[in-house]
Amino acid sequence: MEKLIDYILFKKYLAYILLFCFILVGLTGCQTAKNTTTATVDHVIDGDTVKVTIGNQTETIRLLLIDTPESVHPTKPVQPFGKEASNYLKEMLPNGTKVELEYDVNKRDKYDRLLAYIWLDGKMINEVLVEKGFARVAYIYKPNTKYEMRLKKVEETAKNKKIGIWSIPNYVTDRGFDSNAEAPSQKSDSSKCARPVIKGNITRGGDKIYHTPASPQYKVTKAEEMFCTEEDAVKAGFRKAG
Repeated sequence: MEKLIDYILFKKYLAYILLFCFILVGLTGCQTAKNTTTATVDHVIDGDTVKVTIGNQTETIRLLLIDTPESVHPTKPVQPFGKEASNYLKEMLPNGTKVELEYDVNKRDKYDRLLAYIWLDGKMINEVLVEKGFARVAYIYKPNTKYEMRLKKVEETAKNKKIGIWSIPNYVTDRGFDSNAEAPSQKSDSSKCARPVIKGNITRGGDKIYHTPASPQYKVTKAEEMFCTEEDAVKAGFRKAG
């Protein structure tokens, strides 16, 4: 009889505990379920890495499941769309921005960086970078795969649209980005003249602008496409830098 009473009491207490947990989840909302924490952006390092402050602690955040071209690597040159990805992220996350960091299962990588999905105003920044053609889905290591299929679906759309990194044939590979890959116009222009010198640049807003050697910004302009003549640039949809 005593065992029966103990069992009944145990079931009763268990029911209370479960009820309390459900109420707690309801009151705290998605943050408890998502395992998030609030952080303040210190500065953007590159397209997939951000320095943030959590409380009194400064942390480096590596965005989960994505990879952007190099823009600040100590031993590698700047890759096509590397600066564009970095600048776009800086526009989305200016210094001082409050964001939510959502962790997956494992919170740190071998470099002791925090691994996270960054949320701002209901949008996942990792996903936005893939959507805009600035990042590929990569570094998929179990168990950190919560949004793998969601990101791959967005990636497929960007790939079909041939935007950003997908605009250069064979540039995106399974192991990263092939800096030797060329845009179609670069290959065709090279056959017209020995050394194309007109630089075609695509801004973050999608504007196509070309620079001649006489342009003030010519030396610092990174070329997405090269042209032999201004006429070729105009035919490709570019306008002359003002």
